Amino acid sequence: MTARTTRTSVTFKAPFQLPGFEELPAGTYAVDTDEEAFEGNVRTFYHRIATTLRVPTGSGFESRSVHPQDLEQALRHDEMTSVKQAADNVGGGHGDALIPNPSTNLWRWVPLWVRNSRPDGRSS
Repeated sequence: MTARTTRTSVTFKAPFQLPGFEELPAGTYAVDTDEEAFEGNVRTFYHRIATTLRVPTGSGFESRSVHPQDLEQALRHDEMTSVKQAADNVGGGHGDALIPNPSTNLWRWVPLWVRNSRPDGRSS
């Protein structure tokens, strides 16, 4: 079986807390997701085996294991807190109506259609 590692980054606008961590400062953090490939008859699929957060230390960085749902919950909390603070600054403390519903996705899938054409630009 083969494995792959995907690195993404997350940005927190305020200090945040994760289970098993002391409070971490606001900033951008690298997140590594390790996945194991399983070959099927029709397609290959990947199973997540580990997620780590790169935390700055006095001498560099330390990779610490984190549960993906805990990280997602901390990001949602950070987003809701920053929206409420922005609304309070603009609206004089009446920003409760502007807080997004945590059950709604902040992203959506958009289909991408690609048309194959010949190199000379003429259609087939």
